[in-house]
Amino acid sequence: DTLSEEFKALYDEWGTAIAEKRHEWLEGLFAKDFLGTAQPWPTLSVDRKQMIELDKSIDAMDTVWLKVIAHKVGETVITLGFVKYNKEEFRPGATIAEGMPTGSDIASLTAGKVVAYVNGWRHNGTRWQVFDHHMVGIVEGFAT
Repeated sequence: DTLSEEFKALYDEWGTAIAEKRHEWLEGLFAKDFLGTAQPWPTLSVDRKQMIELDKSIDAMDTVWLKVIAHKVGETVITLGFVKYNKEEFRPGATIAEGMPTGSDIASLTAGKVVAYVNGWRHNGTRWQVFDHHMVGIVEGFAT
């Protein structure tokens, strides 16, 4: 549907912005009250600043969003996205915070795999911003 296509394009742009180091674009993507979490790390919790810094610490990014499903609920859009990580390399020593996985921990988990994400989005009058971002985990045997 049209909404899912719109959000797939937004996810594609997010990956491109990381790969091309368009940090100003990333600054506008995340809402002020952003929260990010990820399985299998129950202690991983990042705010807007930490997420931007994490994305900036990626030296090389090659991903393909295989499928994005978007649903509008009031003024919010909830998405379920499936991304294939062909390559993701973090700057050596990249960390989020004490007790959380490093960039290399994340990259070693996702390398060559399909990962599911659930996100919450709201429009700020100018663009869609992600306010809730959750890596659900690795998806085995993904088929479109």
